[in-house]
Amino acid sequence: MAAPSGMVATAAAAELPNAAEIRYVRETGAAVYRRAPVVERTRGFVFASAADGYGMCLRAPAKDDGFDHTLLVLQRRIVGSVSQVEDDAAILRRSADVAPCRGRTDWVSAR
Repeated sequence: MAAPSGMVATAAAAELPNAAEIRYVRETGAAVYRRAPVVERTRGFVFASAADGYGMCLRAPAKDDGFDHTLLVLQRRIVGSVSQVEDDAAILRRSADVAPCRGRTDWVSAR
């Protein structure tokens, strides 16, 4: 089965996301954290492989103290726009799922 037009499966895992992936993460962060004045993403992938996907973290200030984290897992590398039909990324928000995001220091603006 061929990969959807905007996504390409690849065995090689690059450390940094490309422009299309950064745009996708930025748009997803804006949707997840609609009311947050600041949204940040990790500079690179927190894990990257064809078997496990390509994980990037998002965070925004929590209502109380600290940050609210989200782990976004791309099933494959993105090389162009992604339609709703092609969009199969997982958005994980449970505390156990976002463990790889906590304690990181490589945060950059996602907006």
